[in-house]
Amino acid sequence: MTRSASTPRVRLTLCYFLALLAAAAFCAPRAGSTAWLTATQIAALLLIALACLGRIWCSVFIAGRKDTAIVIDGPYALVRHPLYVLSFLGGIGLSLATASACLIALTAAVLAVLFGRAARREEQWLGEHHGEAWARYAAATRRWWPDFSQWSLPPSTPVNPAILWKAFVDAGAFFLLYALMLAAIALREAGVLPTLAVLP
Repeated sequence: MTRSASTPRVRLTLCYFLALLAAAAFCAPRAGSTAWLTATQIAALLLIALACLGRIWCSVFIAGRKDTAIVIDGPYALVRHPLYVLSFLGGIGLSLATASACLIALTAAVLAVLFGRAARREEQWLGEHHGEAWARYAAATRRWWPDFSQWSLPPSTPVNPAILWKAFVDAGAFFLLYALMLAAIALREAGVLPTLAVLP
């Protein structure tokens, strides 16, 4: 596996998601209403789908360009770190599948720290390598909250098929984790896996 500056953060994020999967397998949420359980499952699926499709869309614009130019088109016109925003939403979607308010809040906190640190490091690097061009982009584009009034699309953009394929695989990992989480929850609810704790 190729190691990059993002490798430790990717590994930490994966470790957290695997811990979340284990929590879903062995920890039941405190009994809630059927409406709450249904709403969390619908929201989980929608957020994970948005994260997957959005990450693929981002890769069309950033693939092969992120170290050589400042990308300001498409999703990067809306927000400086769309991949992190979408990964955060996907992570919240995974935590919603547990129906535990405690795990949802913990996931939000953990991912905010991980992605916040990564974004600051990236911005420092971009500032050092792109100077004034980065400063102009950063001044005009929000870090986290999308500004849809800034939407712009170039007439064309080159696409690297290998990197686009990697984006599909990465996006598929969210769906795989979601499917594993649903399977783990079903096994726990069926009594195949023991319930070791009840979480709020």
